[in-house]
Amino acid sequence: TAYLWGYNGQSPGPTIEAVEGDRVRIFVTNKLLEHTTIHWHGMILPNGMDGVTGLTQPGIPPGKTFVYEFDLVKSGTFMYHPHADEMVQMAMGMMGFFVIHPKDPKFM
Repeated sequence: TAYLWGYNGQSPGPTIEAVEGDRVRIFVTNKLLEHTTIHWHGMILPNGMDGVTGLTQPGIPPGKTFVYEFDLVKSGTFMYHPHADEMVQMAMGMMGFFVIHPKDPKFM
């Protein structure tokens, strides 16, 4: 048996799906005993939403909630993962996929 941290009780975390041009609002409540963030790997978004602890945002303290809100400007398949003690947190299952479908179905 392996005990993982994950997101929403699962690892990998839930696949997030949306459409290019959508605005997303994602609430992250940190239930760990250490700071965490979420980095949206490869996505184009505002600097303050990039999730790099100490560079683009402070870590989310234990017991606190941070709201990520940004527009999806480019379709593709991306991943999300922490950027606070990332090697440990990713090894504990904290990662997932983010699929942004093209707005124009001709490009699917």
